[in-house]
Order: sequence, then C-alpha cells, then structure tokens
Amino acid sequence: MAKKAFSLTFAAALLFAALCTGCSAKQERRIVIWTSSSEFAPYIELFNETHRQKAVLVYKENPAVSMPPENGEQEPDIVIGPWLRNARTKHFFKPIDFLFDRKYISSKDFYPMLLEAGVFSRQQYLLPVSFNIPAMIFSQENKEFVEDNYTISLDQIKKAGTAYNKKDKNGSFTRIGFAPQSSDKFLYLTAKIRGADFREAKNATFTWNESSLAGTIDYLSKWISETNGSVRTENDFVYKYLSETDDKRVTSGRTLFAYMTSDQLFKLSESQISKIDFRWIQNDKKIPIEDSMIMMGISRNAANKAGAADFISWFFKTETQQALLERSASMHLGTTKFGIADGFSAIKEVNESILPGYYTALLSNIPQPGSFKVYEKKPARWEKIKQNIIIPYIKESLASDQTKRIPSINERYTEWKKQRFN
Repeated sequence: MAKKAFSLTFAAALLFAALCTGCSAKQERRIVIWTSSSEFAPYIELFNETHRQKAVLVYKENPAVSMPPENGEQEPDIVIGPWLRNARTKHFFKPIDFLFDRKYISSKDFYPMLLEAGVFSRQQYLLPVSFNIPAMIFSQENKEFVEDNYTISLDQIKKAGTAYNKKDKNGSFTRIGFAPQSSDKFLYLTAKIRGADFREAKNATFTWNESSLAGTIDYLSKWISETNGSVRTENDFVYKYLSETDDKRVTSGRTLFAYMTSDQLFKLSESQISKIDFRWIQNDKKIPIEDSMIMMGISRNAANKAGAADFISWFFKTETQQALLERSASMHLGTTKFGIADGFSAIKEVNESILPGYYTALLSNIPQPGSFKVYEKKPARWEKIKQNIIIPYIKESLASDQTKRIPSINERYTEWKKQRFN
C-alpha cells in the first residue's frame, strides 16, 4: 500500500511512541490497537473525540505475523487485520463470547457465515470487520450479452465472452469478450472456486487439492483455446490492447468483461461507474468472500481488556459505522477507501440500509445475506505465497507446451522460503 495512505497511521504510531516515554499508570490504560488498516486512524480519532478513555494506533504491516510482541514491545489490546484466522489464533487471542453474553454486541447483527469464521473449538475468538467479493464489470451498452440481473458464473462469462468475440478479415481478434489471462486475480479465483482448496497446514505451511488444481488449469486452458484461439493468441491480445484501466477496457468496446473486486469497483468515480454495470461472480449460487477478510480480536495478554471491549462495542454499532462513513465522506476518502475498512461491513444493516447512500450503484445490486461463502483458513503470509507461488504456477502451467518441466508448487515454496530468510 502506498506510503501516503498511511500518513495518518504513522502519525498516530509516533504519538503512541511519545506517550509511552515514561508512561504513567493512567497512560498504560490507553487502548492499544495493532492494525495494517490505515482506515482505523480516523476511526480511532472519532472514538477519542467521544470517549474519555483514549485509543492509540500502532501500525503493523501484517499483524498476523507480528504476534507475539517482540521483547520490550507493549502488548496490544486489540489486533485488526487480514490472515488472523490461522493455527496460532487460539494461542494469541482471548475468547470473546463474553461480548455477546454481556450484551456488548449482538450476534444477530452479523452475517452468520462471517461470524462463524472466527469460531475455534466452539468459542468466538475473532470478529469479522469487513470483506470484499469478486465482480465482473461491463459497459452499459453491452447489457444484452449478460443473462442474469445480479450474479454471473464462470460458464456464463465464457459463453457471453464467446458471443462477443470478433475478428477482422485476416482472422485476427479485434475484440475479445474476456481474456482470463488479463487478470492474475481471476486465475486464482477460478482455482479457488473450482475446488483447489488452498488451506493452512501444520507448521504454517499450506496444502491443496492437487487434482482440482490440475482440473482448473485444464478448464482454463480449454476456455482460452476454444474461445480465444490459444494461450499465446490471448496473451498477445492482452499485451496489445488491454493496457488501459479496467473500466476503459469495457467502455472502449475492446473487451466485454473486466474483473474487479468490490473495493476496486467502488473506488471508481461517479462518471466512471455511470458508464458500466456489474455482476457478482458466483459458483453454485454462492459468492466467494475474498481471502483477505479483515478480522478483529482481543489479545490474550491484553492489559486493558475492559477498554478493548468498550472499543469493540462502539465500533460494531450501526450508528457508529454510519458516523464513520460520514467522516470518510467529509475527508474525501471515498476515492481511496471503500465502505468500512475498505470493504463491505460485517454488519448486515450497514450494507443494506446505509452503504447504498454513499455508493448509489449498490442500490441495484446489494448482495443477499445468505449468498456468501467463506473459504478455509490460510497461513499468515498467504498474500505473499499467493503472489509469489500460486499465481506464477498457474500462469506458467497455462503457457507450458508440456515439453519443458516447470517447477512444482512445493519446489517454488521451498525456494521462496530460502530467499525470504536469506
């Protein structure tokens, strides 16, 4: 994430460092919050403006790998970020069922499948904060190619894309409905929803369903060859024509579809969104939640558990999140951050009743509460693993003519670990 996005965050972190020089007992009772989400800087400012007890923010690039604190570092009270759902969760976080039992928050306010994602051994350890989902965008002028009003499946994308394809008199493509290789994220999503089952294994490693991953690569390879000529032909088209932004790809008519996640989609300007439409990508009538769902927990060794409970109780109130959205709007953060903590809120009412007031395109397509699917737990470094190992493996497998062996996922992971620790 760009350094500018964290200016407020770093300022808050510096303030915290200053406050901790010669801390008094009173200062030690501040609520210490670790997070990688810059959005929490203005959130904490609002909390501090309305509460006698204050919170301070400490920026961590990946809080999931920062636990436990280093020697001499103050223990956080609250930790917020992606990748907190892993094998270490129970070691570093406190069960928080008491928040429901004492009416700090209500389980009825949350999407059930998101709340369930924070349960370990029948106890609630983490709370969902925000999430994103995948979408296909297309030009308003090309609605006739899209069958359904709210969602779209992989096979529907393939079918509509094929119908949109057009060649010149020399047999070269002048437009392609959709090129799977135009988006690394789409390649990964396809593997994910077709059963590759990437998940955490012992010792912070990961495992997957090899036959399903092989089936995904075969599925993508056939898609590309049957509709777009060949992997090389599609790649040449992507290189030649699809260097524009995603919204311009579709409004120019060069391609029917472009892939986006919801946080990318709703950072587009009003003029950009007015020219496009979108459908949520679904599989078996379920919309996959992005792996990087933001979650929140109370540190097992938190010094200020009462303050942590107060902050959490405040944050998950519908009226609080409405105030946070209003604050973001007044600070003109809508073009850099979406919704609550750069995603849909984990609170149903916020998405259904409040968010469309700030993102009017949602009025025509608000995701339904029972339509989501949360996937298996991932290692704390999953984003880097995905970018450095999984996606390159899929891309090279598609490009391979099978005459030259490509490194396996295990080989890539072993090499990546060597590079990371050397």
